[in-house]
Amino acid sequence: MSQDKMTHSKFTPFSSQTDSYAIPERFTFPYYYAPHPLASLAIAELQDFLGNQQTWHHDFTKQGKMFAVLVVKNQQGELGYLSSFTGTLADSEDSLDQAPDFFVDAIFDKQAHHKLFSHQESEIESLKSRISQLESSPSFIALTEKLSVSTVQSEQEISAFQQSIAVAKKERKQRRAQAESLADSSSTEKLAALIAELGNQSSREKRDLKQLKQQWQQTIADLTQQHNEYTHHIDLHKNQLNKLLKKIDIDTLKATQFINQSGVIKSLFELFKQSVPEQAQTPIPYSSEQNLPKLLQTAFRFDYTPIALGEFWWGSSPYEQVRQHKNLYPVCQSKCFEILEHMLTGINLDESPLEQTPSYGKELDIVYEDDVMVVVNKPAEFLSVSGKFIADSVHARIQARYPSATGPLIVHRLDMSTSGLLVLTLTPETNKQVQKQFIERTVEKRYTALLEGNIDNDTGIITLPLYGDMEDRPRQMVCHHKGRSAETSYQVIARANNKTKVYLYPKTGRTHQLRVHCSHQAGLNTPIVGDDLYGFKADRLHLHAGYLKLRHPVTNIEMEFEVDAEF
Repeated sequence: MSQDKMTHSKFTPFSSQTDSYAIPERFTFPYYYAPHPLASLAIAELQDFLGNQQTWHHDFTKQGKMFAVLVVKNQQGELGYLSSFTGTLADSEDSLDQAPDFFVDAIFDKQAHHKLFSHQESEIESLKSRISQLESSPSFIALTEKLSVSTVQSEQEISAFQQSIAVAKKERKQRRAQAESLADSSSTEKLAALIAELGNQSSREKRDLKQLKQQWQQTIADLTQQHNEYTHHIDLHKNQLNKLLKKIDIDTLKATQFINQSGVIKSLFELFKQSVPEQAQTPIPYSSEQNLPKLLQTAFRFDYTPIALGEFWWGSSPYEQVRQHKNLYPVCQSKCFEILEHMLTGINLDESPLEQTPSYGKELDIVYEDDVMVVVNKPAEFLSVSGKFIADSVHARIQARYPSATGPLIVHRLDMSTSGLLVLTLTPETNKQVQKQFIERTVEKRYTALLEGNIDNDTGIITLPLYGDMEDRPRQMVCHHKGRSAETSYQVIARANNKTKVYLYPKTGRTHQLRVHCSHQAGLNTPIVGDDLYGFKADRLHLHAGYLKLRHPVTNIEMEFEVDAEF
C-alpha cells in the first residue's frame, strides 16, 4: 500500500496486478485457515504501509495490535481490500484521531452512544455522588463506629461479669464445704442460714447478669435500628443505580447491531439472549470490535462482496500472551462465534479443517504391551482421545485392539500436534497405580523440540505460571496472579541453520506448558518450529515425547522407553 493511494474511502485498490489470481469459490473459514494468495497480497501491502508510514504516531514496539484485511469486490467489480485493527490502539485521546481514514469504523459508535444515553449517564453520576456523600457522612461514620464499639464493649463486659460469677461461685462452694466440715448439732441453724445466704448471692448475680445482657441488647438493638435505617436509605440509592447500570448494559447490547449479506440486522442482545434467563450468556468484552465483524459490517454496508480474509499481529507481544510480529492468526472463536454465525449467514465457507480427520492413514506404533499396560508412539496430528468431530484417536484404537480391557485406559495425554510416547492401562487397578506415579511426579519425561532460532544458554530452568485464556481458548497465558505453577528444565543438544534442538524436562504437566515456556519472552523467547498457536505454521509441530521412565504397575520393576524424534 503506497501512501499516495490513501483516500478517505474504506476500499483500497491493490497496488499490484491481480489478473493472474483466481477468485476463491468459497470464503475463508475464519477459525483455522491458510490465507488465499489475494489475502496474502493485501496483508503484504498493509504491512508495507505500517512499516513505512510516518503520519500515525503509535509506538508498536511498546504495544502491538492485531490487524486484518478483507479482500472484497466492489459494485464496479473491482478487487480491493478493507483494513482493520482490533478495538482501539491506546487509551490516549489522539490515538484514534491519528489512525488513517482507510481503516474501517468501529461498529459501536461511542459518540452516538453518549448522546443516546447522556440523560441516564448524568443520573448515574448523580446517584454515585449521593451514595458517596451518604457513606462518608460524619453522622453515619460516627453511628457505624458507635455500633462497632458498643458491640465489642458489650461482649467484653458480659464476659467479665460471667468470669466474676464463676470466681464467686467457686468461693461460695469453698465456704459451704468448709462450714459443713466444721458443723455439729449445735450449729445446724447457722449452716442453714449460710447456705441460704450463698443461694441468694447466686440468684442476685444471675439477675444482675440477665439485666446487663438486656441493657446491652436494648442498646445494640437501638443502634442497629438507626444504622439499618441509614443503610436502607443508601441501599435504595444503590438499587436504583444498579437498575440504571443494567438498563444501560442492555440498551448498549441492543444498540450494538450487526448486518449480514441479506440485510438482516441483529443486536448483541438478540444474539446472546436465551429462552432461559438463568442461562443467558454475556458477550466477551470488545467482541464487537474484533476485526472480522468490523470488516464484514463495512463490506455489507457498501454492498461489497467478501472474497478472502487474513489477520496478523503487528508489533511487540503483550507480556501475558504470546504473539509473533507479522504472524498470521485465526479469528478468535470465543469472542466472535455468535456474531459471525449471524454475519456469515448465506456465505459459502471453506470446509472446516477442525472437523476433518488428519489421522487418516497414520499408523499407531506399539512400543510395549503386556496384560495390563500398553505404550504407544503417537504420531503428530493425532488425538489422544476422540474429539467432538474426530472419532479416530489413540484411545479409540487401543479400545478396538483390546475389547475386553476395563478401566479408563488413558493415564495421561499429549497435544494432538505432539508426537511421542503415551502410556495406557488395561485395568482400573493398574490405571490408578500408573496415574499415581504421574501425580506424584515420579515418572521421568523428556521431550525433544526444535526451536525457531538460537538461544544463548546451554541449560536452564523456566518457571512461568500458566492460566487458560478464557477469552481465546485453547490458548494459555502467563499470569503471575492467577496462574498455576509450571516448571521446565532445558538442555541444548544441537545448533544448526539458525535453529536449536533441545531436550525439555517438564516437572509439571500444564496445558501447552512446553510450547508457552519456549515461545514466551520471559522463557526461551523462541517458539517451537511448527507451533501454530504460539509460533509459526509448518508441516508439523516439532515437539516429541521421546523418553519415559516409570515403574511397572504390577511388578514394580523400573522400565524405560525411548523413541527418537523424526526431525
